[in-house]
Amino acid sequence: MKTIGQYRFMSFVLCPLVALVLMAFAHTVSADPVERRRDQYEGDFSYFIYPIAGDIPGLGSAAGLGATVINMMDSELDFTGFNVTGDFEAAGYAFLDYHLIKNRLVFDVGYYDFKVAPTVYTRGLDSDVNDVILPKGEGSYAVGQLTITFDERRVETYYRLRFGDERVTEVLDKDGRAFNNIDDSEYNVKAHALGLTLDYTDDRLDPRKGIRLETVARLPVNENPYVSDFYVMDYNLTGYIPFRRWDSLGLNLFVSNAHVIHQASTDYAELQNAIGLNCLALPVAEQPQCFSTEDKFINGHIANNTHGTASALGGTQRLRSFANGRFYAGHALFWGAEYRWNLTDERTPFDIYMAKGIRTGVQLAFFAEQGSVADNTSDLFKDRRTSFGAGFRLVLSGVIIRADLASGDEGKEFVLFINYPWSVFSVDNPS
Repeated sequence: MKTIGQYRFMSFVLCPLVALVLMAFAHTVSADPVERRRDQYEGDFSYFIYPIAGDIPGLGSAAGLGATVINMMDSELDFTGFNVTGDFEAAGYAFLDYHLIKNRLVFDVGYYDFKVAPTVYTRGLDSDVNDVILPKGEGSYAVGQLTITFDERRVETYYRLRFGDERVTEVLDKDGRAFNNIDDSEYNVKAHALGLTLDYTDDRLDPRKGIRLETVARLPVNENPYVSDFYVMDYNLTGYIPFRRWDSLGLNLFVSNAHVIHQASTDYAELQNAIGLNCLALPVAEQPQCFSTEDKFINGHIANNTHGTASALGGTQRLRSFANGRFYAGHALFWGAEYRWNLTDERTPFDIYMAKGIRTGVQLAFFAEQGSVADNTSDLFKDRRTSFGAGFRLVLSGVIIRADLASGDEGKEFVLFINYPWSVFSVDNPS
């Protein structure tokens, strides 16, 4: 027997989804399916050596150097690498699009390491922006993905494995006060992901018409007895409606749900003893602040053990005016619209000292987004958060450089990132 809340959730999701499908296909329905406007396996060799000045809300700013080589050695193989330092440190490299079977079986592999103190907010949509802790962490990961692709990359299914080690070195409160009397031992992390993409657009990299559906099952392997086993299902539907000669309106609907398989302890005293900050070991004057920070940490842990945690909203991909990982709970719902005004439509070769390739377009964008998170699906409709703004994009062969300025309920954020928003995987959320 479904509850009223479940029926409301289904209707709230399905009605916009159906509308999105009809709007996108209203401009593309014909006797033939949407045709690709260019070869999806373009063989143009290009390279870029570039300074990186990254700004990821919630993580901070960092600068460094990056390099990308596309279609190496007369093949589809790409390479990318980077190293940045600043508020956070990160380095990594990846080999992409290695065809084990040409145009059918594709392999990607990468490695990265990091030192970061992410801003961790209290769970839920109504969390106070100033009610935060900053756990300092470091680690390294390897990522591999195997993709089976058909019909000019219109239909793809893939398996992704991420594994490595990480540890928390200390926990800071909102004022930067450190509580380093914690368990800082290193532990193994492993996560599986199974995905399916149906891409009936005119281009995978820079779509202007058609529709794309992505669904991903994120399956973490948990070895911590104090953390619940749960998996996350993400559904990402995007439609593109052509306007004028080159422009496009993108419409996105994203749903994420966590499903707990085996629930770990939700007993406060037991968790305090197992994963607490050991506040009694501190001087008496420092204990109240420590207990306050510990309380947020343990209550968040209890909620995660009870409901699991779906994909978060905020950052470079969704609700861009909010910090990375700003809103999270057991369920997430997001919808957005973005008008992409293409100032040019070209294939202009360039060959300068540190870069060689093909510029395919210069673009302005205007966007509006709304989203909500909740541990119970019926609560997704009680409130939401809004973000809107404008951006500039440089579309190159194989990569899109994006700068967005977004405004919302908690002020403005500037995002400098690669590729379009609304991705199911990104550098700042790779799992």
